[in-house]
Amino acid sequence: MTPCLVALVFASVDGGQEFPAPLPDAGIPQVEHPSDAGAPARAPATVDAKWGEGVQFKAQDFSLQLRGRVQARAEALVPTEGAPTTRLNQLLIRRARLSLTAKYTDAWVMTVQLAFSALDMEADAPNVLRDAHLTWQGLRDLNVRFGQTKVPYGKQRVVSSGNLQLVDRSIVVAELNLDRDVGLQLRSDDLFGLGGRLAYALGVFGGDGRNRFGTNVGLLYVARVQVSPFGRFDDLVEGDLERLERPRLAIGLAAARNVATARQRSTFGTTFRNGWTTYDHLAADVVFKWRGVSLISEVLWRDAELEQLVGASSTEWARSAWGYFVQGGFVPVPHFEVSARWGQLRPLAGTDPSLKHQRELGVGVGWYPMRHDLKLQTDFFWLPVGERFEVGTFQLRAQLQLSF
Repeated sequence: MTPCLVALVFASVDGGQEFPAPLPDAGIPQVEHPSDAGAPARAPATVDAKWGEGVQFKAQDFSLQLRGRVQARAEALVPTEGAPTTRLNQLLIRRARLSLTAKYTDAWVMTVQLAFSALDMEADAPNVLRDAHLTWQGLRDLNVRFGQTKVPYGKQRVVSSGNLQLVDRSIVVAELNLDRDVGLQLRSDDLFGLGGRLAYALGVFGGDGRNRFGTNVGLLYVARVQVSPFGRFDDLVEGDLERLERPRLAIGLAAARNVATARQRSTFGTTFRNGWTTYDHLAADVVFKWRGVSLISEVLWRDAELEQLVGASSTEWARSAWGYFVQGGFVPVPHFEVSARWGQLRPLAGTDPSLKHQRELGVGVGWYPMRHDLKLQTDFFWLPVGERFEVGTFQLRAQLQLSF
């Protein structure tokens, strides 16, 4: 072992000490690599962490962002006389998510989101994967997205569950939405460069929902268009915590057809054993914000071509219905919001007899010390059963969300 090599070995095990300066290579000419000649100095890689923005790694034209979110919830359901007698009082972690977003230049974006709570998984096919998609956005008017993601249909379903002004989404959306699916989208959030005044999305999906191997012969076709007369704004965040002076408005229309689906609620719910049915979907929504006042309203409609699937030993039902909700909020002082929602779901004639007329009427209060990244929300709802408004269930929920 040469003296130089011995010195290097001892330096490597001596904690915190630097290696000695390398000895000159006697008689060996130093040759500059051709790729280094005249090359600009590379900017050093950086790592940054910030509440609400996660941990970000940046190096040249590549960036990587890691974020996490937890929702801890307390919930109580108290039925009145004549309503179902099930009482449910529970403490749970409603959502626990980790997301990873990688960007290369301004053109390529990859997103992966994992979910770990029990209610984030389907009972018959548990899987932690919620999102996994790649987006090419090299053209302003034509972005391409492929993978598993939210179907671009109704507004409140597309809004993240972390950006809601009440504890959770409407009962109408819970029944009639189109859930995540695997497919291809063509889209733009700023068609023709009008400052976000016009947006669209066209998609073809498997139609079986998330984490599923396709077993049917059909596909899901979706189209959505949105007009924002006053320009782009944060329409994917409920409420108006910024209390801006300028009015903001978005109006959206969507249609979908899920051909030969094996899922009872089109892209989610029970999997049929006796065959398939085809669903048609329509949606319209509006979002408005101004000086702390916010409004979101949505109408959803779903109709099955075949309502009954008859097998050798059982009959399965599709679920056809329509519904709407109206939700408003007001931020009287910074970090504090009051809100309310009215919603109604009505089954269509001849559909699943177990699908009943449902309504919701509730109010909520939210405290946002760090906007939606750190918030405490509570709401109180009256949920009537059937046609009698005075018979139903009281629902009380409180939820703490932390998002880094």
